[in-house]
Amino acid sequence: MSKDFESILSYSNYTLLENCQRFSSHGKTYFVDKEEMDGFYWNYETDYFRINIHDSFIKRDTFFTMDLKEFPDFLAFSSYMKAAHGECLSPYKALRSKSSFIILNQKQSVRFLLNGQTPFQTVEIDFKRQMIEDYLMTQYQLDLREISDIFTESHKFNAGKLEKIADELLHYHVNSIGSELFYEIKAKEWLSVIINEYYNHQTASPLNAEDDLALGNVSSYIDDHYASNIPQDLLAKIAMMSKTKLKNAFKLKYNMTITEYTQRRRMSMAEQLLKTPHLSIKDVALTVGYQSHSRFSSLFKKYMGIYPYEIRNRHQPTNEKSCAQCQHTLCIHKTE
Repeated sequence: MSKDFESILSYSNYTLLENCQRFSSHGKTYFVDKEEMDGFYWNYETDYFRINIHDSFIKRDTFFTMDLKEFPDFLAFSSYMKAAHGECLSPYKALRSKSSFIILNQKQSVRFLLNGQTPFQTVEIDFKRQMIEDYLMTQYQLDLREISDIFTESHKFNAGKLEKIADELLHYHVNSIGSELFYEIKAKEWLSVIINEYYNHQTASPLNAEDDLALGNVSSYIDDHYASNIPQDLLAKIAMMSKTKLKNAFKLKYNMTITEYTQRRRMSMAEQLLKTPHLSIKDVALTVGYQSHSRFSSLFKKYMGIYPYEIRNRHQPTNEKSCAQCQHTLCIHKTE
């Protein structure tokens, strides 16, 4: 990590936690506790990219500005927001859970508003100019105009394909020489998703406004009733489409089937519930719609890359599990 970026973190009252096990020890974990927010920040940086994880709670409505001139080595910034409530004000874009935010560095200042009393959890990969030049311009012969179009148009894309990579990064705790290769592969996979989505949308038949709205109604219904067994006949009636049209249109808009969308919604909620100690794993499974504990565990592993008991173990009290080696008082305070 550059000294300039470390000084920014220090100026913003972030404290380095030397032995924190909350995230991979291959990167650096920081803690912050201010009037407007508290939580953790983790990053891992190479000559080509930087991976960031934010896991915080926003205490009150908070405005902040990101001055991209301070990051001259970076060409593009990209985030998958697992939990977010707020707005980017310039240019305007709603910040919502399970969505992406991607922006090209044009040395502009970007203003944000995060809503108070809400969680904020994001996984980000910021790409340096060196990676773009070596990987896209030299290897794939893309020119700067085309690269600019890819990142400026990418805000229109669905974030579904980034979610899997984000979860893999969030739950990766291996610390070996192979970790460097893992992060490099994931950064390239993330970048390839952005590029492929751009070119796929260039050739795909666009959904009309009426169908797009109908699909939004279907996804909202699933979000609100994810724990129930929802018949596809009912979803087809909500969308006012045939089941075949709904299946194809939903896949086009969300880059996944209705079944996968529902299961990912369940797993996302289960992940949050597993962090609360008063619910057993069996109770969590029942809460999100699974009668079978083993079925729930196998699906959680499939989508999150980790078993439910591993999530639970990481969020045990300090003197029992994941933070046992960390003596930082702020960190201990947060994990008791």
